[in-house]
Amino acid sequence: MSERARVKNVRRAIASSDVTRAGVLGLVALGAAAAAVCTVATSGLPAGHDRAVAPPHTNAGVTCVKCHEPGQAPSFAASSGCTACHASSSHLSARPAHRSLAARGELTCATCHPAHDAFQGVTFGPDGGALRWGAGAVPVQAKTNGVFSKPTTVPLVSLAACAKCHDPRDARDPIAACVSRDVRRDPESSLATRPSLCFDEHRPASRAEARAVAWEATRAVAVTTPWVSRASNANGPWLPVAGAFGGAAAFGALVALRDRRRRDKALPPAPKLETPAARRKLPVIDASRCLGCYACVDACPFDVLTIEKYVAVVARPDECCGVVLCERVCPNGSLTIDEGDATKDIPHVDEHLESPHVPGLYLAGDLTGLPLIKNAIHQGVRVVDRIASTMPKKRTEPIDVLVVGAGPAGLSAALRAREKGLSCVVLEQASVAASIKSFPRDKIVHDPPLDLPVEGELWLREATKEELVAQWTRIVRTRAIDVREGRRVTRIEPRGAGFEVGAELEGQETIFRAARVVLAIGRRGTPKTLPLAVDPGAESKISHALADARSFAGKRVLVVGLGDSAMEAAVALARQPGTSVTVSYRGRDFTRGKARNVGEMKQLLAKGALKLLFGTVPVAVTTRSVKLAGTDGRPAHTLPVDAVLVLVGGHPSWGLLEVAGVRRRGEGGEA
Repeated sequence: MSERARVKNVRRAIASSDVTRAGVLGLVALGAAAAAVCTVATSGLPAGHDRAVAPPHTNAGVTCVKCHEPGQAPSFAASSGCTACHASSSHLSARPAHRSLAARGELTCATCHPAHDAFQGVTFGPDGGALRWGAGAVPVQAKTNGVFSKPTTVPLVSLAACAKCHDPRDARDPIAACVSRDVRRDPESSLATRPSLCFDEHRPASRAEARAVAWEATRAVAVTTPWVSRASNANGPWLPVAGAFGGAAAFGALVALRDRRRRDKALPPAPKLETPAARRKLPVIDASRCLGCYACVDACPFDVLTIEKYVAVVARPDECCGVVLCERVCPNGSLTIDEGDATKDIPHVDEHLESPHVPGLYLAGDLTGLPLIKNAIHQGVRVVDRIASTMPKKRTEPIDVLVVGAGPAGLSAALRAREKGLSCVVLEQASVAASIKSFPRDKIVHDPPLDLPVEGELWLREATKEELVAQWTRIVRTRAIDVREGRRVTRIEPRGAGFEVGAELEGQETIFRAARVVLAIGRRGTPKTLPLAVDPGAESKISHALADARSFAGKRVLVVGLGDSAMEAAVALARQPGTSVTVSYRGRDFTRGKARNVGEMKQLLAKGALKLLFGTVPVAVTTRSVKLAGTDGRPAHTLPVDAVLVLVGGHPSWGLLEVAGVRRRGEGGEA
């Protein structure tokens, strides 16, 4: 293990050690305690205090300072707080034992009538109605036969207050006359929710008969209505507990964020697969440490690497796409990525795939220099997410997002725009998924699994070309994506806060105005052509794409090129009945292409199902034949053919990009 790798591992071990974890727990506990103290301090009252006040006190405007002096405990024992409003002479106990306890300070007003918590009572109105209330509870309407000339209130005393000295369930106890029979029948019932039915504790100062009527009416209400449940008080005993948990959670989150930042700073950042590399990257293998485990070979989507003599080697450097998956999966760090020359043949975009020279114009897909369908889908999603987060609330253009190209990146962007509530129009010069339709029939569209999730429903793992096209077409139809096919975009010009886009359909230009534009037109652009001498009438024999190999059944076909597209076309043609396939390639050996395609080509060559002519290039095409010249000075010869497929790559779509103002990397000093 290298010294650098050891340092990384030591840092990670320290960051996750038990010593550090114990320190973090201590800090979290300290934060919880501090939060609880602050919560109690800001509440103004000790923990566990219930500040619900009964309706009579609320109606009378009684506040905390009426009963509590500053610094006094809330559960006060003195009666001075009550006698300030209630005359002490009219509230003397009618029972000698109670008066004796009151004289010694052992029985106070709050003993039977708590200002908070279990304080309940009944209020009778002049209309004959009764309202049973409780501190902090929703009042309950009750019926009564008594009629009172003015509102009359009778407090209820919980048997739990009496149980401090009496046994309410004992029939021999003097309080037995004040207890309903069901309390004694049900020993499991709670005394805290059962009222005493005696109301003659105090001597009425006046209107004794009226008070007796009120007591009798209260007794009837107390028996026929339940104990009023107190509403949960957010400022009750759970307040400091909630504050402690909240403080612990917040403090723990801050500590976790700190540790994560430290860890991310210590470890190398993961590569951003959605953004193309600014410089060309190539794998470099330390042969003395390579394990020959095939991890890098399996991870590479373009078969750049292979194993020779138990060591990984770079077999096809021109096919390296710079995704750097090989470096990430290498188990011992023997494979690293070396930066080479700047990648100048790709558009210059920032980390959000926005052109720095044309703000509001985004690029996505193969055009950015990052291959693979999966990456294109991701880029479409990320671009629209960026647009949605930066789009001004006040819209001035009729279209929020205009997407050019209905391939994987364009359709992904359109679907995301719909999810984000953005209006979107897709312009496609051919048809939906035209790039996929150009693949040979029954071609397996296989994208190796990358270490990132695929968002949306465009992706089908290990699907044929037909299955993928059917899936995308169905999505466009069911999701009502506005795709305008057959419209070739000719210009993109900034106008005010948005863009003016011109698109031609059968020679007629239509103008579209949009706030943002996403270019997802692919990288291939215009197919490359060869300097061929073509006889009149032979132009129809030359094609630059193979859509359906079945149409060439029984014909003689020449395939020019030996890249992946050419090899896939040759394999598909060779499987058609009666088809004679010849491949012409100017090189001397297989120098590019995926290993699977190369393997299938070699198998067909061994079976004699096709011919491969190395070191040849076509120079002339007639209605019946092709003239092939040798690249090594060999004489030219004529090959009878019915069709010619020229599959030698394509030119990027720089024409539209240059018109829009997009620059390439390296132009104007950009890295």
